[in-house]
Amino acid sequence: MKNKFTNRDFYFSAYLIASGCRLFSHTREHGVTTFIFDDERISELADNYYSMNALVEPISFGNALKTLKSIIHSSDTNSKGFNNNVNQTK
Repeated sequence: MKNKFTNRDFYFSAYLIASGCRLFSHTREHGVTTFIFDDERISELADNYYSMNALVEPISFGNALKTLKSIIHSSDTNSKGFNNNVNQTK
């Protein structure tokens, strides 16, 4: 895993998932969840997100939010290999 990116921003993490980035793992310490991504596009996606030029499909973003909420509220404090792929039907 050479493109490891650690992040605590809930909404940015949801954006990354909705953009197709792989959530590699997450940890929780002192009530704070840290999301760890493994994707070589993180820098480009971060530039788009923070310059307010990011575009994602709304249903995918909503599903990513639900996924992250489930992670945050789970009793597991450390998870690797979490599968965040959500199949959409239109």
